[in-house]
Amino acid sequence: MRGTVVMAESTDIYHDYRVQKEAGSVAKAGFQVRVYGFRNGLRDPRGDGLPFDLRTLPMASRDRRALRNLTIVMNVALINLILIGTRARIYHAHNTLFLVGMWLGARLHRGRLVYDAHEVQWEKGRAMAALERFFVRRADGVINVSPGRARAAAERYGIPVETFTVLPNYPIVPDRPADPAAPEPGSDRLRLVFSGGFDLSNNRLDVLLAAMRDVPQVDLYLMAFGYRDGEQIMRRLIEEYGLAKRVSFLPLVKPHEVMGAIGGYDVAVNLLTNPKNHISIRYPSVNKMYEYLAAGLPILCSDLEGFVEEFAREGAAVAVDAEDAASVAAGLRALLADREALKGMRTKAAELARTRYNWLIQEDRLQSLYRKLAG
Repeated sequence: MRGTVVMAESTDIYHDYRVQKEAGSVAKAGFQVRVYGFRNGLRDPRGDGLPFDLRTLPMASRDRRALRNLTIVMNVALINLILIGTRARIYHAHNTLFLVGMWLGARLHRGRLVYDAHEVQWEKGRAMAALERFFVRRADGVINVSPGRARAAAERYGIPVETFTVLPNYPIVPDRPADPAAPEPGSDRLRLVFSGGFDLSNNRLDVLLAAMRDVPQVDLYLMAFGYRDGEQIMRRLIEEYGLAKRVSFLPLVKPHEVMGAIGGYDVAVNLLTNPKNHISIRYPSVNKMYEYLAAGLPILCSDLEGFVEEFAREGAAVAVDAEDAASVAAGLRALLADREALKGMRTKAAELARTRYNWLIQEDRLQSLYRKLAG
């Protein structure tokens, strides 16, 4: 073993694919990895055969917001205390909430600190920005999720862009993935699927519902949950627009099961917008988009510059104005119009996933960083 690595993240680790990928890659490089995080509910769903030691604390359910927030605060404090007392070779913080405990642990036990700075913290508030500004200069290794975000952070904090190791949030795609599933033969319907969390203030699934009223051949399947009151609004609109028979909420699945669960649909959808011109959206790194490609799915997406560049221009997506129901409806009709073209888009999506947007191509950078820090 090259040494012990501790990681921490303030999410449900069982549904956090990025943490699982990074921890698995570090373990593959010969480190003993322990991950601290949260889980939804009291019961710990162990037995997944993960290649690292996972230790989680429970959170209250989303419908009990005050209690959930309290459990999160308590969990963050407890994990930071554990980190201070843990002897490790490398301390890897996946967000700012654990930087204090990891930095103190690293100083006490002569370890090295890695900061996974893939979120744009200064857009989340002054406290997060202050924490990041302090620790980004003191970390022994800093990770970011895209070149654009890395450039923005380097400029803001006055540090060289070479400080960052860029690790895009791509899924693990086998060398020889299964052929993309074909649409149902003879079907005149288009089955859309959306996977992940959504916030209607910037992911306009509500506009999609409005567009579906004018395109009756489209059905929508949501393997999703809404932030704040997003899901409640969606359910109300579904009833108001008379779409109850055409829109279904699917149960959530574990991260490694997502691609298999969505691969049988026709087209994936993400209508992310950038109303406040945030850097985090200007340079998006939506892991679900890459999962869509890995599942061999064409994408109906918004016309964000990043989406157009990565997916639409490459022939794997149709981009629309996500604020305009007429534009979304036109995109749906274009996808319905030519089933042969849709089949070609599926093939292109799978090719991009295998040859470009693939974690197996990226993980050597993470392993190289760790080997360098471990000496």
